[in-house]
Amino acid sequence: MKSYTNSKLKRKLQNKGIQLDERKKKIFDKYSYYQVVNAYKNIFSKTIENIDDIEKNILSGNDIERYKKNYGISHFQNEKHLIRQVKSKICEKYGITNKYSDSDEELTKKIKSIQYYNHLYSDKVFYSDFVRMYKFEHELRNVLLKYTLIIEESLKNVFVVYLNSIEANADFLTDINQYETGQNNISNAIESIKKVFDKQTNKYSNPIKRKNKQNLSVPYWIIINELTLGETVRLVINLKTDHRTKILENCINYFTNMNLKFNLTTDEEEMKYYYNHINVMRELLNIIGKFRNNLAHNQPIYNFNVKEYYSSKKNSVSYTLPKAKNQQEQYILNAKYMSYFSDFFGTDKYNSFTGNANIDLSWIIYVIYKFITHLDKNTNMYTELTYVYQKFNIILKPKQIAINKCTLYEEMINKINEFCMADLGIKEIIDSYENKKPIKQKLISLNKNINTAKKEMETLIKNNMTNSDCLKYTHFLFDRNYTKYTGIDKRYFDRLL
Repeated sequence: MKSYTNSKLKRKLQNKGIQLDERKKKIFDKYSYYQVVNAYKNIFSKTIENIDDIEKNILSGNDIERYKKNYGISHFQNEKHLIRQVKSKICEKYGITNKYSDSDEELTKKIKSIQYYNHLYSDKVFYSDFVRMYKFEHELRNVLLKYTLIIEESLKNVFVVYLNSIEANADFLTDINQYETGQNNISNAIESIKKVFDKQTNKYSNPIKRKNKQNLSVPYWIIINELTLGETVRLVINLKTDHRTKILENCINYFTNMNLKFNLTTDEEEMKYYYNHINVMRELLNIIGKFRNNLAHNQPIYNFNVKEYYSSKKNSVSYTLPKAKNQQEQYILNAKYMSYFSDFFGTDKYNSFTGNANIDLSWIIYVIYKFITHLDKNTNMYTELTYVYQKFNIILKPKQIAINKCTLYEEMINKINEFCMADLGIKEIIDSYENKKPIKQKLISLNKNINTAKKEMETLIKNNMTNSDCLKYTHFLFDRNYTKYTGIDKRYFDRLL
């Protein structure tokens, strides 16, 4: 693909109809155009057009000036010549080999092979809107990454405790006999073992280096700590059925309100109930692992699990998971998750509401939040989540007063304590009044002290409002598009609780 200098990118930005006001041109050089615009263009586009749409519009004489500007075309002979130049510009941009002798049909076929779409933007879009979304997702990822790490550590603890409970050999994870090696899973089992062997040569891990120096095999309790969340989940899934089922049962009892136990029974319904919950926990951990990977690699998360990276003309979004034959079947499968969530966490406003049964950002945040609140009833996750949305004025409006400077907060507390502990001389004034002594000067002094304390607090509050991160952004005009992708609206946070 062709790359451009920042000067050319600024012109391309304006050609696309994205405004870059004079006061904020400096931010263009501070943030990567490709990371900002390409990552979040779907949030800000009002519609999209493919090569067929472009050809149809030009032949109808529609938006000729826009196409000339957008594709940098100054002269053309007629509509067909303009279409040819547009196609050539697209091929040039994406590094598609094209010849002068290529027919229009051949060029169209090449362009369709890369699923080319041109995004059309609202005239209210500024480059700073893209930067706001970029910075917002950066902070949101940090919050979610912190809590997925807690889930990762907890899963590893469950895994190690299980292996301890069966007195597993230290080399358990490299023993092929501990894995499901049927025809459908043998390659997955070998891949997991290979991953374990790879970890044993990690020269950046002090515990592993020590075992290697001692010429000892690295035990499972060290290896498991070296795995990522996704690697840990895949390893558990590839173990023999007995091991896998018991570990997932322990995960259900560790992360949720259920107390699931395997019963030796021939009752078909009871067995189905047990294994259905085991399979759902497996999928939850698997999806959290995929999400954790997105967080760690700085990927956009508003479109988590979105199959098509662009919206269709009907503004519908299709999803990758769960795997199903069609969208309707996928929706039914998603709706079933709600009943399992009710079993795991109790009925709440989210899992009793099937109006948005999609595995999207709202879904994965709900699962993470429920896991975390089960592990720690006093978690701050909800407060941290809502703070990020309020700070960037996306979905949630910022609070008028939001203390986010620790020194300022401490100063406020000190002033309140100082005022509470101060001897304002009220008892002395009462005594003087009862004994018919002059109290005018004492009342004047008391009023002065109270007004001084009041002004000091007003100054601190004013400083907080001036410096508050939650008051820097105006209303976000694209909440509806954000909700379309994420399933997160104002009511979501109420349902989350």
